Amino acid sequence: HPNGVAPFAWPRVFLATNEMTGTPINESNVVVVLRHEAIPYALDDKLWSKYKFGEVFKADDPLTKKPSVRNPFMNPKAGDYSLPGVGPVQIGINELQASGVKFCVCEMAMTVYSGVMGEQLKKDAKEIRKEWMDSIIPGIQPVPSGVWALGRAQENGCAYIYAG
Repeated sequence: HPNGVAPFAWPRVFLATNEMTGTPINESNVVVVLRHEAIPYALDDKLWSKYKFGEVFKADDPLTKKPSVRNPFMNPKAGDYSLPGVGPVQIGINELQASGVKFCVCEMAMTVYSGVMGEQLKKDAKEIRKEWMDSIIPGIQPVPSGVWALGRAQENGCAYIYAG
């Protein structure tokens, strides 16, 4: 399970609380690495319906509460995400990217999960992987592996925070 809203809510909380304490959003940096079961969030809607990612990765649509047939974090619909005491929150990938959040997706996980999907569907895993790689949302950077990206980010002064 891709950890619900955590990969998207915590970057917004980080930006908002830094802003509340005097650091403007444009001076904060956040990098989200989508790995393991979170990789479908890096992919466009057409693959969500084609490969039934909502069922496969146990990711529900925030409105229907059923397995999602769309990427629920890309261009979310009005009312998708709201917090008690806060109201609607902008935690869509597009909204976070507009605030300067950088996203990466793990190519190793893409390889493994497209291989699993290929076995299940009796299709060529390399073709599935190519289709997935070609459908990465603009602005999301493929990286050799999630742990590789975390290591490089730390070498460049980023702190690793698991807030899930």
